[in-house]
Amino acid sequence: MAPLPLPLLLLALAGLAVAAAQPGQPFPPSPQQSTDASDAAALLAVFQRWGLRYGPTASPGDPCGTRDWPGSFARNASVGCRCDGSPVCRITHLNVTGFSNLTGIPPELFSLTELVSLDLSNNNLSGSIPQEVANLSKLQTWHFNNNKLSGLLPNESSRLGSLQSLWMFDNYIEGQLPEFIANFTNIIDLRIYGTKLRGPIPKNFSKLTNLKILMLGDLDGGNSTFDFIADGANISILSLRKCGIGQFPSNPPNLPNLTYLDLRSNNLSSSIEPLRRYGRLSYLYMGENNFSGPLPSEMFQSSRGLDVSYNPLLNGNLPNNPPDRKWSINYIGTSIDASRTINSENLTLLNCLHMKECNKFNTKPITSFAVNCGGKQRISSDPLPITFDDDTSILGAAGFHVNTDRQWIVSHVGSDPFTNSSGPGTISTTQVILGTDMPDLYETARTSTSALSYYAVGLLNGKYTVQLFFAEILIDSQLNNGTGRRLFNIDIQDQNIKRDFDITKEAGGFGRPTNITREVTVDNSVLKIHLYWSGRGTCCIPYEGAYGPLVSAIRVFRPEKPNNSPPPARPVSAPSNDDKRRGVVAGIAALCIAGAVISSSVVYLWWKWVAM
Repeated sequence: MAPLPLPLLLLALAGLAVAAAQPGQPFPPSPQQSTDASDAAALLAVFQRWGLRYGPTASPGDPCGTRDWPGSFARNASVGCRCDGSPVCRITHLNVTGFSNLTGIPPELFSLTELVSLDLSNNNLSGSIPQEVANLSKLQTWHFNNNKLSGLLPNESSRLGSLQSLWMFDNYIEGQLPEFIANFTNIIDLRIYGTKLRGPIPKNFSKLTNLKILMLGDLDGGNSTFDFIADGANISILSLRKCGIGQFPSNPPNLPNLTYLDLRSNNLSSSIEPLRRYGRLSYLYMGENNFSGPLPSEMFQSSRGLDVSYNPLLNGNLPNNPPDRKWSINYIGTSIDASRTINSENLTLLNCLHMKECNKFNTKPITSFAVNCGGKQRISSDPLPITFDDDTSILGAAGFHVNTDRQWIVSHVGSDPFTNSSGPGTISTTQVILGTDMPDLYETARTSTSALSYYAVGLLNGKYTVQLFFAEILIDSQLNNGTGRRLFNIDIQDQNIKRDFDITKEAGGFGRPTNITREVTVDNSVLKIHLYWSGRGTCCIPYEGAYGPLVSAIRVFRPEKPNNSPPPARPVSAPSNDDKRRGVVAGIAALCIAGAVISSSVVYLWWKWVAM
C-alpha cells in the first residue's frame, strides 16, 4: 500500500480532545529538548503500519520537535507532547482521524504509555481491541467511534481508571454492557450506542457521579431501570434511546442541570407526572413508549421540543398556542384532545391516522400521493403529469404538518443535543443532479437527526407501489476522504425494508440519484413510511448534527392492472362473398350520388349564365 500524504492545513493541538478532559495542554519543547527515543520509535512504527508519512517539517526521530502538524477538520494526524522541564519529552496526545485506509490497530501503539488522549475516530479500523490497551493507564480521552471494531471490550480496559471521555459509538462491539465501566469514576462524557452490545444497564453505573453527558442506546436484551442514575448527578445531556427501560420511577433522581432528555423507543409504562420534576428541560423526547395519564401543562411551558408521539394512553387537552410562538410538540399516536387548537379538517385526518373515525364520510378516498420532500411543488411527466406537493414547512425539534387538500402528513422528531438546534430540517443544493430526467426532485431533501414519518390518509384499500427518491447532497465523502457516511433505517407499513441504508453507496457517489420501489398493501386506509436513525454513521461531517435520515421525494400510486391495456386490434382477413356483393352495391350507389351532384352543378351554372 502506497503511503498516504497528510493534508496541508494547520490543526491546532488544542482541538485534539475534549477540553474538559485535559489536565493541561501540551506544548512544543525548547530547542534543548527532544522526544523520548522509545516513543519516537513506537510512533514511527505505527505510522509505517498505517502507511502515513510525516509532514515536511516533522522529524521521525523527534516528533515532539514539530510545532505544526498538518491536518483538517475531517482528516488529520498529529501529536502533542509534555516535557515538564526535562530534556526528554513524552508523547501524550495522538490524533489520527478520518483515514479510510486504516484497517487495523498496530501493537506498537500500546507502547506509548504516557498517552493521556487518543483519538482514532472516523477511520476504517476493524478487528478487536487488544488487551494491551491496559498499558495506556493514563488515558483521559479515548475516542474510537465510527469504525468497524468488533468483539468484546477487553476486561483489561477496566484499568483505565483515569478516563474522562469515552466515545465508542458506531462499531460492532458486542457482548454485555461491561460493568467495569463503573470503575471510570472520573468520567465526564460517555457515549455508547450504535453497537451490538446488550443490556441491561448495570446498576453500578450509579458510581459515575461526575457524568455531564451520558448517551446510551440500541441495547438489545435485558430490562434496564433508572437505578443506575445517581441522585444529584451533574448530568445535563441524558440520552437513553432504545435501552429496554421498562419503568419510570415514581420518584426519579434529582438532576438539577438536566436540559436534554431522550427516552424514545423504550418500554416505559408509568405515569408521565414524575417527569414534571425536570423543569429546566429544553428538549424532552419520550415517544414510542406507554406513558399514560394527562399531559401536564408545565411541560409546554418548559420544553422547546416535546415529543410524546405514540404513547396511545397519553391524554388530556392540548392548550392554545401562546401569541408569541408556536408549540414545538409532536403528539401523533396519542389520545390527546386537540379539538380546541386545530381546525376540523386537520382533526379529521389526525383522527383517521389514529384509527378513531376513519370512514368515507369524513375523508375522501384517494389512490395516490406524491411529495417533493423539503422542496416546493414540482410537476413532472411520467408520461402523464405528476404533481409532487410542497413540503417546506418548518417542523422544529418536534412537530408535524397536515396537508388537508392532498390528505398526507409529515412528522418529525429530533435535535442534536450539542448544537441546541433541530438542524435545518430541509436542505438544498445548487449542484445539478445527473442521471435522471427529474433532477429538480433530488435538489432538495428533508432530514432529521432522529425520525421522519410520512402518512397518506384515506387511501382506498388495496395494493400500492411506493417509490422513494434519494440523493446525498450534504455529506460529500470525496471531500472527507471517504469517512463521512449517513446510515439510517426504513420501514413501510411497520415492516423494515432497509437497515443501515447508505445513499451514497447505493447511488454510486455523492449527488447521484437512487430510488427504492416496493409493493405494499393498505388495509386500514393509512400508509406509513418511517425513516429513522439507529445510532450508526458519522455525527459531525461536514458539521455537528449531520446525521440521520434524508429523503428527496416520495410517490405512492396504484400499480397498473393487466386489463387496463387497450384491447388488441382485430386481425385483418380476406373478404367474404357477401362482403363483395355489399361492396359492389355500395360502389354503384356512390357513383350514382356523384353523378347527381355533378349534373346539378352543371344545371345551376347554366341557369346563372342565362340570367346574366
